[in-house]
Amino acid sequence: MVDDGISCSHGDYPCRFTERSAWSQRVIPHRVFSPACLLQKAQMGVLKLLPQCLAAAHAVLGVHPFPRLDVLIVPAGFSSLGMASPHIIFLSQSVLSAGSPGSEESLSLCGSRICHEISHSWFGLVIGARDWTEEWISEGFATCLEDIIWAQAQQLSLEEKTEQFDLKALLRWRRLSDELQNSKEELQILRPNMEKTGQVSESGSSTVKHALNPEKPFMQVHYLKGYFLLKFLASQVGEQQFIEFFQLFVKKYHGHLILSQDFLQMLLISFPGMERKGLTLGAIYADWLDQPGIPKWLYERSAVWSQARLVEEVKAEVVKWILLSQSHHGKGRKRKRMEPKVNYKELTSDQLVMLLELLLEESELSVASLRALQRTYSLQNQDAEVRHRWCELVVKHAYAQAYGDVEHFLIHDQAMGVYLYGELMVQEDPEQQALARHCLSLVQGEMDQSARRVVEEMVL
Repeated sequence: MVDDGISCSHGDYPCRFTERSAWSQRVIPHRVFSPACLLQKAQMGVLKLLPQCLAAAHAVLGVHPFPRLDVLIVPAGFSSLGMASPHIIFLSQSVLSAGSPGSEESLSLCGSRICHEISHSWFGLVIGARDWTEEWISEGFATCLEDIIWAQAQQLSLEEKTEQFDLKALLRWRRLSDELQNSKEELQILRPNMEKTGQVSESGSSTVKHALNPEKPFMQVHYLKGYFLLKFLASQVGEQQFIEFFQLFVKKYHGHLILSQDFLQMLLISFPGMERKGLTLGAIYADWLDQPGIPKWLYERSAVWSQARLVEEVKAEVVKWILLSQSHHGKGRKRKRMEPKVNYKELTSDQLVMLLELLLEESELSVASLRALQRTYSLQNQDAEVRHRWCELVVKHAYAQAYGDVEHFLIHDQAMGVYLYGELMVQEDPEQQALARHCLSLVQGEMDQSARRVVEEMVL
């Protein structure tokens, strides 16, 4: 795509985007602040990855919007995994490695989260949503760009990048499907004000629907559905062309608050072939932004992702674990417990998440198989995404020997543990319910207020 002479149209202030020769740093000055007890993990994780992620973001999106960056590791009671502000990123301690901090795979969650928050410098900070109900403009873009920037930071080959993207897309598809089945339809719409989006009254005021709904901060529809809309659009024009369009869009709209149509109209003008295929502004609104549920393209594409190589590897491992579990059923007490020797494949963190999600679909797993699963993958030392699925598995099968892992997660990973309280309560197991109340009593004084109210409704 050729640069067509787009120039700034924001207010009068020094602009980093037009004076490129003055702001050419691939890696801007950066610092990391952490509690002393987490300093080593922060150094081996965040501080190690920041230069790679900053350089990758520069390669993907161009000049950095801000001249420096600090990262602050926040307490366990912080309500999310991360938050970006000008010059500073707040990161949850949950993104730090729980196990050996030196391994590359242990840094996956940390790296991808850093890339997500860095993406907000472009989409969220120098470009924001003019209507607060259109959070997808910030979060959908950051979720899409986190994958692109993290792949660039890892210097993946085209094949490796495609495989990683497909696995992540399938995991997000599963999460979105589950969330849409368990949420109100009105909260599934990315542009709830529709034709009134961005309108103000004669007095200059506007109504923000759902902005203070206590359920919405714990939902990811605007992250995930927005991410899939961007993946759909990229599939229509080509990924590299789409990234180049991002750069042009930033050049035109930095310093502005925008609406969905600003992005989509510029995209349709830049790629006229889309409208010739029937992808009009109205069609995109109807399929993706103005109604609940899942667009047809996403159903079709998810079938392709489910056959990706990394996913097929996981499915093969799932079969081994199911067979192991079945081999323990019906054994007499007096028979010596002999576990069959099985060669388990080493899996990435994302593959482990998929493995545990698929095992969660099994109605019954033996205690011996759960014990072997925990030992084989050192699950208590994996990243927070993996440990979260492990805790769900522990709760579902009332695996009491690992209740300590659940307690540790609810205390130290509060940004991710809200609905785990619900899982503990819904089983109607007195021991599990007592565990939920015990954990709440330990952390309620430091919990985010919104999270505490939601958990108290479940537990008390």
